[in-house]
Amino acid sequence: MSGDRAGNGLWRRSYDVDDARAQVSTIYWEPTPKKENFHRFTDVYRDTVEAYADHVREHGKTLPISQNALRVLRALFGVMDGKTGRCDPSLDEISKRSRLSRRTVVRMLETLREHRIVDWVRRTVKTGNAKGEGPQRQQTSNAYFIDMVKLPIEIVRTLRQKLGGKLREKVRHLEGSGAVPNRMAIKAERLLKSLTGSLSAGVGREHSERRALASGTATSRLAHMYGGDIDAMRQHEEMLGLSSVPSASANLALYPRLQTLKEKD
Repeated sequence: MSGDRAGNGLWRRSYDVDDARAQVSTIYWEPTPKKENFHRFTDVYRDTVEAYADHVREHGKTLPISQNALRVLRALFGVMDGKTGRCDPSLDEISKRSRLSRRTVVRMLETLREHRIVDWVRRTVKTGNAKGEGPQRQQTSNAYFIDMVKLPIEIVRTLRQKLGGKLREKVRHLEGSGAVPNRMAIKAERLLKSLTGSLSAGVGREHSERRALASGTATSRLAHMYGGDIDAMRQHEEMLGLSSVPSASANLALYPRLQTLKEKD
């Protein structure tokens, strides 16, 4: 999924938590203090999805919407706000509530999205970093929602039959962000980025050091070569018979690669 990454390291089609496109909370029930209409809706919705999965299952094949997917759906309803429809748990929270691994949760969310049972919008928040001192934004949890307009017609009909006048059908233009970012893809992206940065920085430092040594004195190059060992430096000078102004051959003997670099520059 690394192809979904934008140039700034954020996932594509991610919006600020306050952006209008991230405001996808929708309620299809009449809010009440005790949330009985909300609970009625979620119970009917979950049962209807389960019946729909059995209805569309092809002969001899497994259910297209498995029990694990229903557990994820139940976990989402467990954190949904009954008054506003807001539902933005982290993947770890969904995993904890559904008692499924994070990887399984991601797969089950994809299944629910493919069957238009649930959708989501990816969101970002400000990091608080000063300009030039790191990323300005970072990913936060997705905002999940039900889009009645895109629901399979079989599910809509059943909801109408079972909920009657308590079903509030709203027509809103809601657009999801697409697949859930996979943790392994995220880690691989970050690792590649850090390695690329480290290699670039290392090559830059090495080039700068070589230029500095090439333009330095014979003594400074000797100090670098022998790590500041005075006795070793003295023996080297005596062996080459260096004067206060080293000859070209002496310089070449000291640092042939650096001398070549200097000549190229």
